[in-house]
Amino acid sequence: MPPGGMPPGQFGGPPPPPPKPRRLGLFSSPSAVRTSLLNASGMGAGYFYLRQWPFFAAALIITVGLLVTAAVIGAADNVLLWASIFAAWFVAAAVHGLFAGRSRDERVLNRGEQPSKGTAPFLVAAGLVVALTASLTGVWQAGEWRLRVADTAHARGECGANEAVAAYGSVENLFQLSFSPSLMERARAGAEACALLERAQADVSAEEYEQALESYGTYFAHPASRWEDTDGEVADIHLSYAANLVSTAEEDFSGEVTEDYRESMRKAHEVYSVIPVDYEGTEAAGNVPTALTELYETGTSQYAAENWCAGFDQIEVFSDLAWDGAPEVAERIVAERPDAALNCGWEHVDEGRFAPAEEIVDLLEEEYPDHEAKDVDKMVVHIGAGRIESEMDTLTVLGESDFNSTPTSSSGSGKAVLEVTNNAPFEMRFLYVGPDKVHDEILTPACEECEVYTSPPTGNSCFDDGDVMRVEFDPGKYRVLLTSSDSLFGQPLHGNITFNAGDKHQICYYKMEQ
Repeated sequence: MPPGGMPPGQFGGPPPPPPKPRRLGLFSSPSAVRTSLLNASGMGAGYFYLRQWPFFAAALIITVGLLVTAAVIGAADNVLLWASIFAAWFVAAAVHGLFAGRSRDERVLNRGEQPSKGTAPFLVAAGLVVALTASLTGVWQAGEWRLRVADTAHARGECGANEAVAAYGSVENLFQLSFSPSLMERARAGAEACALLERAQADVSAEEYEQALESYGTYFAHPASRWEDTDGEVADIHLSYAANLVSTAEEDFSGEVTEDYRESMRKAHEVYSVIPVDYEGTEAAGNVPTALTELYETGTSQYAAENWCAGFDQIEVFSDLAWDGAPEVAERIVAERPDAALNCGWEHVDEGRFAPAEEIVDLLEEEYPDHEAKDVDKMVVHIGAGRIESEMDTLTVLGESDFNSTPTSSSGSGKAVLEVTNNAPFEMRFLYVGPDKVHDEILTPACEECEVYTSPPTGNSCFDDGDVMRVEFDPGKYRVLLTSSDSLFGQPLHGNITFNAGDKHQICYYKMEQ
């Protein structure tokens, strides 16, 4: 101002116009870029840099709320959804930071000051990104560590509610912010496998051995199974299962080999036999030979008690099985099976069961032709005699007439002779059983010229017509029956006759009207 003068514009003219507000581009504003980068962390650090405390508080609340919601709802199970949500929030905060930072710089410039251009905000922004990444990585690694703890307990077979199962559950519930679907899937699979292992262990405790083996099979087939049978526990379960089958079958045995008995014993043999193959080297595998021997002895207890037919049926249960684990049992079957069969055959004969006795004979002749062949032949004779006597019993059930005969002359040999003339118009049947069960049935043709008598024939006229049946007997007592093929006329002649050596009996057989 000139000396003695006045300030310009005070008098004599208008004042100068105010300066126009400065406008900056979004990316030409130092604070805008810094605020945007700081806000990109999602923690509202850009607002802290600008000291805009309400926005800073709001950003923290939103970020924390999203994290809590993500943890509860399951960020790891919905990675794409939550990654999109957090990315949208970070982008929104960063964009808003651009505008907030530019506004600050414009105010600073309009005050005639210069915006700060320090590098510290960039370093802080980078540090926040590193911290966020490290935090998420830390959550993921903590989840992996917790999963390893669960797997370790699982591998020890400790799957209780306070052990592996709880650890797997904590992975799923506490580490959703790991954003790792793989972590969640492995935790759930481990929990599923643990549940299967617990079920198998519970089946063993309940002595449900068959169910336990199925449960263990299901467990080992599960891809997340960790426990290994290093102590031969599953082999022991096989041993217990087979022993339980044998015990139950023996308790239920009532003297007859039923299908249930057969299935239980053969199943026990199958279970015992698989142990040395699938569980070689275990203690259970070493016990198999003894167990197989005990199985056979228990399963053939009726043979030891000399209940021959029941014993034979029991031996039949085991006869076609492989006994590689107990060769001595195979040797016993070779000796005991034909012995039981032969004695069972005699038991059938003694009780009049001739059809099963014949089946026994067929088996012995086919499979054991050298076993007591004479005794087998004797049984055949007794079966035939039994059938003849059974037929006699049937023919006399409605009544009989005595078979009386006295010697009429000499046979001319050391044998006795019976001659019967069939003077009847029907085929004649003669059945006999004698000493040592010698037996036969002889048929004599009908006499075509003969008729049914109305009164007994006189003299020797009965002997004039008809075929003569002639039989030679060794001396002894015989049961005999004489009848015809026509049951309408008369009752059979039946009785016990002693035939002496050198005697000859002559009889005429005829029919009379009733």
